[in-house]
Amino acid sequence: MEEEQREIFATIHTRLKNTLINLGLLIGSTLLFLGGLELVLRLTGMVTVGPHPPLIFQTSNNPEISYELIPNITQKAYRSIVKTSTLGFRSEEIDPSHPLIAVLGDSITFGYGVENDETIAAQLEEQLPQFQFLNAGVSGYHLGQETALYKEKIAALHPAAVILVFYPNDMGGKTAWLDQDKVLRAEGDTSNDRPALRCNPPTTGILSWFPGKCWLDHHSAIYVAMKKFVSMRSGRETLLENQEHSRKNPEEDSITPEQITKYEQQLETLSKELTPSMKRIFVIWPDRELHAISRPNIRTLAEKYGFTVVDLYDIFGNDAKTLVWDTVHPHPETIEKAAEVIAPNMQ
Repeated sequence: MEEEQREIFATIHTRLKNTLINLGLLIGSTLLFLGGLELVLRLTGMVTVGPHPPLIFQTSNNPEISYELIPNITQKAYRSIVKTSTLGFRSEEIDPSHPLIAVLGDSITFGYGVENDETIAAQLEEQLPQFQFLNAGVSGYHLGQETALYKEKIAALHPAAVILVFYPNDMGGKTAWLDQDKVLRAEGDTSNDRPALRCNPPTTGILSWFPGKCWLDHHSAIYVAMKKFVSMRSGRETLLENQEHSRKNPEEDSITPEQITKYEQQLETLSKELTPSMKRIFVIWPDRELHAISRPNIRTLAEKYGFTVVDLYDIFGNDAKTLVWDTVHPHPETIEKAAEVIAPNMQ
């Protein structure tokens, strides 16, 4: 009887030992895999952890401009390489042998998430090589800043024409500023609050169950990659819902008459800086809304100040292809097509 019990205990002990060994191997293999994946994500730069604002801006001496691109940099930002000229534009150095066309705008013009040669200015130059197109776009700018930039840096270059790229969120008209961590901050934000050090963990879904979310957000490339994937998927679903809602409810428009009035004042200020004979093109770049109510009014006021209007809604509607990971800024294919549509208006 005792011998039989010893055999049973020995069998249990052996099985338990084997189970623990297998469990240890499984845990070890999992940790090794995760560690390897973490290393790959970090070394390849596919995912960055911790605060990582784009190091491409500096505070401007002109308070109306607020911040500007740093001259003479080659810097990774927004999943692309940003190269700037000695004048601080995302373009080649000025070539006096070619007529200069200044392209004003915000992040759409700047080329958020695309390479220098994929921006709208670069694509227009591909279409019309007899001109040099100056990419004067800066992420976050509104028309007031674009006008101040034109007065300070561009007017002296004597451009032959101006292309103003309008994006519906330009209507905000609030001037962002650069904080001590090189993070762009909204007008009215306090300097005591530092977003670069802030923790913004997911509040819904499986990632919200993770313990130590703030630590993981600043230290784990795998966690950040998972968070970005979930955010990208959610953003895509929201984009499609917003587009469909706008098509079904064209009478709804987020642009208000008050915003249009303020924008007209800014457009008038810019127009006074342009020479009367200068060719002017006003490009309406589509977002996820149709803006069926406000768009005709915006077209009218642009034409009032001598601009030829190119409405890209006529080409793309409200579903122009965007960057997959961003769902706001245009995909290179959209930019290339837009350049093909804009270019004939320069002839």
